[in-house]
Amino acid sequence: MKLAFSSLGCPNWSLDEIIKNALLWGYQGVELRGLQDEMFLPKHPALSPENRKRTLRLFQDTGLQIVALGSSARLGVNEKEWQKQFDEVKVYTELAAELYCPVVRVFGGNIPEGMNKETYFNLVAERLQGVAEIAKPLQVTIALETHDELVKAADVASILSKVTVENVGCVWDVHHSVRAGETPEQSVKYLGKRIVATHLKDSVRKDGKIRYVPVGQGEIPLIDAIRFLRQIGYQGFLTFEWEKRWHPELEEPEVVFPHFATVVRTWLRGLDEDRKS
Repeated sequence: MKLAFSSLGCPNWSLDEIIKNALLWGYQGVELRGLQDEMFLPKHPALSPENRKRTLRLFQDTGLQIVALGSSARLGVNEKEWQKQFDEVKVYTELAAELYCPVVRVFGGNIPEGMNKETYFNLVAERLQGVAEIAKPLQVTIALETHDELVKAADVASILSKVTVENVGCVWDVHHSVRAGETPEQSVKYLGKRIVATHLKDSVRKDGKIRYVPVGQGEIPLIDAIRFLRQIGYQGFLTFEWEKRWHPELEEPEVVFPHFATVVRTWLRGLDEDRKS
């Protein structure tokens, strides 16, 4: 398995700084979720139509992969809000294709007021089918994250079962699924090969509140998650999602990014040794 980090954890870094530090700490990929002051990636100068080829070359020349683009689009919104969400998925998909990025992340969002769960699930599935059909000729996978109403892998799996195109999957956020009551073993069993990207982060619960902490220092069984991913032959990225953009009080990326790489590589070596013994 390869390591990546999300730009969510380094909101002040330029693209050049992201690439430089990823190489310094031995990462193989980067997930783009906002860049500096711009959350809508297609608006950032480095990702404007006239600069995309240069940005692609920067990554290709260093051997780094852009592993996913994190959109903010929500599929389960009311009809009057849908066009804006659809337009975002479409433009992100076009950007991903130009950057040779295989995955665009989307959310289900929360259930709109007055809508029941079954209707919401069917709506998300229908819209996921539609955007995936647009993304298919561009060789981009649309991935629904375990987030909002869909924090449980079981629910994401239920929606994916209703979609007939192949270029759909799940961004499995291990933290969210565990906090929702699923074990990593259960989540992997539900999703299997539908997992196309994995987000890792750790946390503790203190005074009734969740506090993010460096990996290995919290309560989330991340090693178990990696172990069960290995059992299904997962070869994708393990992406560190440090939510510093939303929680500026968290430790700086210069501290936690190298820590993540060191700790997860140690876990991977340990799992290799267990397999051999």
